[in-house]
Amino acid sequence: MILALTVGITVKAPFVGSLLFPFGFASIVLFGMELVTGNFALLPMATWAGKSTWGATFRNWVWVWIGNWIGTAVVAVIMAISLTSGTMDGAADNVGPPIWDAVAQKIMALNQINVEKKYEALGSMGFFLAFLRGLVANWLVCLGVTMALVSKSVPGKILACWLPITAFQSMGMEHIVVNQFLHTAGPILGSGVPFTKVIFWNFLPVTLGNIVGGMVFIGMLFYSTHRTPMDNVLPTEHDEKLERELAAELGAR
Repeated sequence: MILALTVGITVKAPFVGSLLFPFGFASIVLFGMELVTGNFALLPMATWAGKSTWGATFRNWVWVWIGNWIGTAVVAVIMAISLTSGTMDGAADNVGPPIWDAVAQKIMALNQINVEKKYEALGSMGFFLAFLRGLVANWLVCLGVTMALVSKSVPGKILACWLPITAFQSMGMEHIVVNQFLHTAGPILGSGVPFTKVIFWNFLPVTLGNIVGGMVFIGMLFYSTHRTPMDNVLPTEHDEKLERELAAELGAR
């Protein structure tokens, strides 16, 4: 997020920042880390297939949501300290105006706009818009997750992730993990937006929209159209090579 904002401000072309934005998501996919928005699509499919339970799915969602928030909050604190501890010397570093100040101001502006001006000011319609944009965002994010599962090569996984994430970022849709960073860093930097407003007017509707976008528009559709009885897929004979490939594929999630 910080990289995308910095590059977008420096070159005065936000789309260039959007092209760099998926780097973090691709890293999560390649290292098999937990992203709550991807789990909104994948875990319901396991539950519908009888391999998990709704209780276990909801527990995973809650704990991963909290874990993602803690991770983004730590980064938000670190970056807030960095962005407010001096400025870059434009003449020495050839970066033009003090870019740290510009990035900090941009984060605070986005925090104010995406909580108070876009959503709170519109009342119930604003809440619905945040939900709707969260739905579209995670529809695209989970498309990237499932496309990455199809590829067996690192370049293929990166490319599969890159296009949908660039699309949702360019369109200005709402992704809860991105917002956890943005709307935690904003108040820390001094945007003046109360955290109660952040939770009600952004975190809550965006999380609900992300759940619907991932579970219904990817998980439910993919499961209903691609489900195959396991007996028809797995061989009856013990195959160590196949087991290793399946373990590697699951680990790459």
